[in-house]
Amino acid sequence: MFKARTFLIAAALGGAGLIAACQEQPTQPPASAPAPSAEAEVQPAPAPAPAPAPVAAALPAVDTARAEAFTRPGNPLVTLDFPRDGDLTVKGAVTGYDAPVYAIPVAAGQTLEIAFQTTSTNLYINVSDVSDASGEAAHRGETDGPNATLKAERDTTFVVSPYQPRAMARRGESADFSLVVSRK
Repeated sequence: MFKARTFLIAAALGGAGLIAACQEQPTQPPASAPAPSAEAEVQPAPAPAPAPAPVAAALPAVDTARAEAFTRPGNPLVTLDFPRDGDLTVKGAVTGYDAPVYAIPVAAGQTLEIAFQTTSTNLYINVSDVSDASGEAAHRGETDGPNATLKAERDTTFVVSPYQPRAMARRGESADFSLVVSRK
């Protein structure tokens, strides 16, 4: 005579874990294909539903009023629109004092990276946080170099202002540039 073990598995609600019980029952050896016994069948517990994917926090709205304070009359304010965690390449030109100013919303805790490229040795960028009441640039390209990495302490808008020194701007010189902007 054989002994079959039947396992009864039940998921306890309330987080107590799994409960397993074991019973021994005498059975006859199978002669041919016996009819399945309802007691001997083990039903697998249904798989738990997958946890919902975390939703990325939305980007803050661009503070247009404060960002426009970093533009010169007639220079456009351009809001850069790209995925919350992603990058974008922008091409532009500076002619005299005329240059676009780019507004980039950044959520608290995110890092903004900017790579500035130009063939001119007299073209730079300043990067400012519009929520900084001092108006001081967080990154000054002329002294800090062409690449900026800034971490947002709070939801804010950063503005990127390409420019050339006054002597070149007065003469109306022109130069092209590209920005590779990424948020992480």
